[in-house]
Amino acid sequence: MTGEEAGRAPSAAALRVAHDVFGLSALRPGQAEVIAAAEGGRDVLFVAPTGSGKSVAYWVPALASPGLTLVVSPLIALMTDQVIRLRRAGVAAAAIHSQMEVGEQREALAAALDGRLRFLYVAPERLATPSFEERLAQLGVTRFVVDEAHCISSWGNDFRQEYRRLAGAVTACGRPPVTAVTATATPQVREDISRNLALRKPFTVVTGFVRIGLTLEVQRCRQGAEKLRAVARAVAEVPGRALVYCGRIRDCEETAVALRADGVAAAAYHGGLDGPVRSRVQTAFTEGGLRVVVATSAFGMGVDIPDIRQVIHRDFPACLEDYHQAAGRAGRDGLPARCLLLYNPADRGLQELFIAQSYPEREVVREVYRALLRAGRWDLPEPAGLVPNLDRRAVEASVRLLENAGALLPGGEVRRLTGAPVDFEERRRLREAALARLDQMMAYATSRECRHARIADYFGEQGVARSCSACDNCLSPRPAERPVPESAVRAALRGVARFDGHLGGTRLAAVLRGADSAWNRDRPWVRELDFFGALAGWEEAAVRELLVKLVERELVLRGHGERPTLGLAPAGRAVLRGEREVTVSIPGSSRASRPEGPPSSGHRAGRRPVATPAAVGSRAATGDQPEAPGQLRFELLRRWRLGLARAEARAAFTIFDDRTLREIAERDPGSVADLLQVHGVGAAKASRYGDAVIGVLRDTGRSADALPARPD
Repeated sequence: MTGEEAGRAPSAAALRVAHDVFGLSALRPGQAEVIAAAEGGRDVLFVAPTGSGKSVAYWVPALASPGLTLVVSPLIALMTDQVIRLRRAGVAAAAIHSQMEVGEQREALAAALDGRLRFLYVAPERLATPSFEERLAQLGVTRFVVDEAHCISSWGNDFRQEYRRLAGAVTACGRPPVTAVTATATPQVREDISRNLALRKPFTVVTGFVRIGLTLEVQRCRQGAEKLRAVARAVAEVPGRALVYCGRIRDCEETAVALRADGVAAAAYHGGLDGPVRSRVQTAFTEGGLRVVVATSAFGMGVDIPDIRQVIHRDFPACLEDYHQAAGRAGRDGLPARCLLLYNPADRGLQELFIAQSYPEREVVREVYRALLRAGRWDLPEPAGLVPNLDRRAVEASVRLLENAGALLPGGEVRRLTGAPVDFEERRRLREAALARLDQMMAYATSRECRHARIADYFGEQGVARSCSACDNCLSPRPAERPVPESAVRAALRGVARFDGHLGGTRLAAVLRGADSAWNRDRPWVRELDFFGALAGWEEAAVRELLVKLVERELVLRGHGERPTLGLAPAGRAVLRGEREVTVSIPGSSRASRPEGPPSSGHRAGRRPVATPAAVGSRAATGDQPEAPGQLRFELLRRWRLGLARAEARAAFTIFDDRTLREIAERDPGSVADLLQVHGVGAAKASRYGDAVIGVLRDTGRSADALPARPD
């Protein structure tokens, strides 16, 4: 927070507006300072998460003094929602957008010109219309508000070219004070906002990125069926409405079908559906007819549903901005909610594909442009059909680029260009910026630090606590990571290099362990490889963990599909050539598994297996399912946990996570004192839940018939 207003309070008139018009007995963090700065005539930049009251921060000072506030917003749904809320509060407000009848638009503009409105909402494209631009000076605008201000920055996650015209619109209005608000602006993006809007020493507030009411959790799991099961479990664990976000249309449909098969009222929402269908889904969810909506990122913008209890990301988002904005749709009523991210290292590949398609290369744009010239028009139902050799998304991105560059004219005409339509060097930098944001998202998923603090750091919020009581890392700290011997890393990389792109993690782990598997027996030559049995002292789960870490460190590439294979990345080859050093650590536990002893008869004679790193291989730390009767105990413990979570209206994993329940099931402690030896069970949880857990374990034998057919 900067400026003198950090110590100032809103005027008495502003506080009366907050109380009498909007029913607020107190203001949220940052709101008071922003209101005071606006009343003082300052330019303001307010960065706070979705649902933190940014609108109130510019509504209140506007109503505490006379005049019209012009609000620029990119989304029709958002404009409509804001106008409805203001009108319900008795405030004269209107919007002008493309879905309104011409007569309605004229009436809204006339009301603004006559001084009958306090707020007028418009889309940024409207300000570029010559007829509207001429009217700006006549409106008597006393404050100019830019919503979703990050859209003006080419370094942001949602750059919109039309936002670059807003500085000219501010000037046309007579240069009133400007308030820019956004939920997603890193320090670099904030600088870009200030520069492109020509803000004058803006009073800047960045706050609210630590929402302790939201429990943040990341769960690593395999693709396909395992992710579906994880979504189903999460929906069952937390009562109430939920949003599930997927990266692709087919995943939305697949997940919705699976949830309906489990008896959950769920529907898909994505760009492949007709407008009326999407509208019906949104209405049903808003009114309570649906419990779960499975959507692409398009759902939720401008929709304020206070009692969403859970937001699940089945697929990896492109950046922390997108993730935090979507997660922020949970728990807007102030009650606890859960935000679950399902993570697999291979998810990065899908997002990299989307980024490549969003920033097409010069040759792709040139080929699309030539195809449109030959066709004579660009407003075709399926322009991708003109260049079937190119990806549809790349074609659509090229069309948008050419349209913004003025090569594609209104009415469908294609204009001949004399030079490059855009600065392709700048496009390259933007692509690199998108990849850097993806790196930060990956770092969040794999971080062992407080997740709330990590998000606050990313957005530049100062003075946040370094631990919390509302993320998986702080609630159930992971076992300390132990370094992997260099010889083990090199053995794994040699194995990946030998079968480059032809073997998946399971079979490669069996080779590295020298396991007596059917695949190894059928190929006697495998036993002669220098890395066969090199990790003989390791459990399979520990070897798989090592391979996953090598993928995360970008030393190994993982393919896509139902049976993805592993290939050696350039960085991995550099390690094998001795050109690069690397340190790899994997999670461990104080209860270390010992090496399995001397190599079995399947190992090459004379080869010594690589030593197991301390604490590597504990089944409880890796998430492998316990065998029966441990499996029976595990399922009964989960059923007990689900019942307790529902009774206490809390996320099940905050009682005990699955890793801890699996270890309890395996160890089968006979007393609360024994239970304290399990990782993840501290004195507080043992005191609160210990007797109940021991009771469940004692009842295992006579409860076998009561085991549910499907886990929670």
